[in-house]
Amino acid sequence: MSRYDLYTAIIGILSVCFSLSVAVKPFPFEAKIFFVFVGAIIFFHSAWILYRALTKRNSTGKIISDSDEITQITLLNEKGQGVTSWELYGRTSAVIGKDLGNNFVDIDLSKSPYAAMIDVEHAVLNYAGGNWYVEDLNSENGISVKKFDKAETYKLSVSQPCKLDFGDIIFVGMCRLKLN
Repeated sequence: MSRYDLYTAIIGILSVCFSLSVAVKPFPFEAKIFFVFVGAIIFFHSAWILYRALTKRNSTGKIISDSDEITQITLLNEKGQGVTSWELYGRTSAVIGKDLGNNFVDIDLSKSPYAAMIDVEHAVLNYAGGNWYVEDLNSENGISVKKFDKAETYKLSVSQPCKLDFGDIIFVGMCRLKLN
């Protein structure tokens, strides 16, 4: 649960306390009705936000937990084992490519076995609206995505972002990057 969700819960609880305290005070009847009504609206709005936060859904409609949020990306070897990982938590973007010393990439694949197939700036990951997206930066060998719940691998068009979910695998050239 995020801080925003926690603050929402606190506001909801405070609105109920406020409404109850107004209901027992010697205010005019119309004022009591107004304040209780406003407190109830705030409470139900807070409850709705908390419900939505606690029942996040992925693109297939499956409810996911906080443990299913994408926080890192892992380079996989031929056996599907993780070789190197990069943290994504708290980031808004990450460039995937090869660091040649005069450029800066966040996810450096220059030491991978298939580095010859990776462009200097091959792709970019962007975080927007609570979701991660991958976009091909007009690379020579392209980007493909295998969704975690599908058997097919989808080739991306240049400059067409693809929404990613927990467990998806991004193919950058021949390198496989899994979203954890």
